[in-house]
Amino acid sequence: MLEKNSDLQNEKIEIFWKKVLGILQTELNPMTFNMWVLKVKPENLKENSIDLVISMPYIRKQLEKYESLIQNAVDKVGRQKFIVNYVIRKDVLDKNEEIQTYGPLFTREPANKNINNHQYKTGLTPRYTFENFILGSSNQLAYAIAQAVSENPGETYNPFFLYSESGLGKTHLVQALGNRILDKNPNCILIYTTGEAFMNELIEVIQSGKIKGKYASNEFRNKYRKVDVLIIDDIQTIIGKDSTQNEFFHTFNTLHLAGKQIILTSDRPPKEFTTLEKRITSRFGSGIISDIQQPDAELRIAILRNKRDTNKDQVSNEVIESIASSVETNIRELEGAYLQVITEAKKDGKLPTVDIVNKVINKNSTEKKKAVNANSILKTICQFYSVRASDIKGKRRTKDLVLPRQVAMYLIKEMTDFPLMGIGEFLGGRDHTTIMHGIRKMEAEIKAAGKVKKDILSVKKLL
Repeated sequence: MLEKNSDLQNEKIEIFWKKVLGILQTELNPMTFNMWVLKVKPENLKENSIDLVISMPYIRKQLEKYESLIQNAVDKVGRQKFIVNYVIRKDVLDKNEEIQTYGPLFTREPANKNINNHQYKTGLTPRYTFENFILGSSNQLAYAIAQAVSENPGETYNPFFLYSESGLGKTHLVQALGNRILDKNPNCILIYTTGEAFMNELIEVIQSGKIKGKYASNEFRNKYRKVDVLIIDDIQTIIGKDSTQNEFFHTFNTLHLAGKQIILTSDRPPKEFTTLEKRITSRFGSGIISDIQQPDAELRIAILRNKRDTNKDQVSNEVIESIASSVETNIRELEGAYLQVITEAKKDGKLPTVDIVNKVINKNSTEKKKAVNANSILKTICQFYSVRASDIKGKRRTKDLVLPRQVAMYLIKEMTDFPLMGIGEFLGGRDHTTIMHGIRKMEAEIKAAGKVKKDILSVKKLL
């Protein structure tokens, strides 16, 4: 009887946590989700509390950045305020894996040193491969270029610059490229990191140098400038950070002159980096630039069918087609909706149906609308354009601030109930006629169907 109760409790925790993961998967980028959130093991689910067990302190440190998102997801699934306890316990480590060092970039080494497995190389996730990347018309060219680069790194298409909106598979593709290179040449020195991690590591080096009374940058530079392949995901995060841009520029030059492969991803093409130094953006175009478009209906269906077959889920084609037709934004939200449909059906002891799809999709749409307010709009615009909220609210009228400021005016008017005077007050005490002018300017830009329209659509999707 005790064993039966234990099984029921485990099943309850599994269902609860899968629903939490379904929410988090739509709110976090794939690297963060896979690298940190999936390392959490839920235990001791009670009426209003849950334990989240992790293996080492550095994982806890990383999760601190996303603590509010995790808390909100747990509260939403539990339908009340939960106490979330973080427990550090080494027994949740994989038997074949132990992370030896911690930093913005980490190195994994196999417990059995005789095993030559590329998954222990710096930064890559082994499950991202070309074989499980679903091909469609929206990503075919990018896939072909990535394969060509993996065959002759440093010779064909160097640098390789890949851009797309969030959640369309950039990370999967460049990690698959890295994994293929290491499959062919296990001795290759490869680093995969993000623009944010690169910047944070440089800041730590500079601060460390100041504390010790010297500029301790040699180790940092050697780390990045002596690799065979450098992959930086989300390079746009270094925009506006002068010291980071300068360090990246010299690293890029050193590697490029030595014939080493450079692979970069971003949420926009280089020509839209209005505040990034031209000496950097010009180098992006010296290789090849490609993009990934939003997945069409056929690709969305193929992705969900592959997920169903891989997980051996009991989901009909009708349900899959219903999810695919309801979620057109990106793959991350598509897979998140699929997981939520599965867990919603399992909670009621049923198989997934079209009615459950409609219930989950409508619920998500309502919750997203409630979550949008003036503060969230301004925060998202600041992230998208790499500017500060204080500058948007300030008096400066430089080119890099006028556009995001007017986009903020337009979106706050469109997506909230703020009156014009309220928007003006929120954006630094501006007159309502200034707000009207900004909104009309954006409406004209949208009609022109140029870059600004794309920016506004991208910000709305992020929201």
